[in-house]
Amino acid sequence: MRRLRTEPLTPDRVGQAFPLVQAVLPDVHLGEWSAFATSLMTTRLPPRTGILVVLSELDYIAGLSIYRVDNDLRHGCALSADQFLALDLFDRGAVVHALAEALEAVARDNGCTALHTVLPERTVKGPASVDGLMAMLYALGHRVETIRLCKRLASTPPVAPAP
Repeated sequence: MRRLRTEPLTPDRVGQAFPLVQAVLPDVHLGEWSAFATSLMTTRLPPRTGILVVLSELDYIAGLSIYRVDNDLRHGCALSADQFLALDLFDRGAVVHALAEALEAVARDNGCTALHTVLPERTVKGPASVDGLMAMLYALGHRVETIRLCKRLASTPPVAPAP
């Protein structure tokens, strides 16, 4: 039985978490990640936010999720878990389970009635296999309610005002 533990990301581990983030978001640079993570760890005003990590028996980061407590039209108080990442050479399912349980505990501690999990694009392409992240979360009671899309806007020079 694996002895994984979950805890909030601390400033001294921000750099250790970066390879996990970059594995799924290769266009994010260390400086961007560090500034983003640090801002979540230092902000204590609503919305309640944080980053949870799953640590292996050897103390390496095997899972990570960024969360925030939101007021959702459909569910009221809901925890949104963004960038649910689980990478492990030995037992990815155990990491997924540990992270999902920890996020559910955070949701319950904050009086949330729902947990919304947003998966990185790279983890949901193609068929859901037995070891796929979506299949594992589905087995833990998560259900697809919506699909979240993003349109990336290219930087364009400002348009001069009409005379």
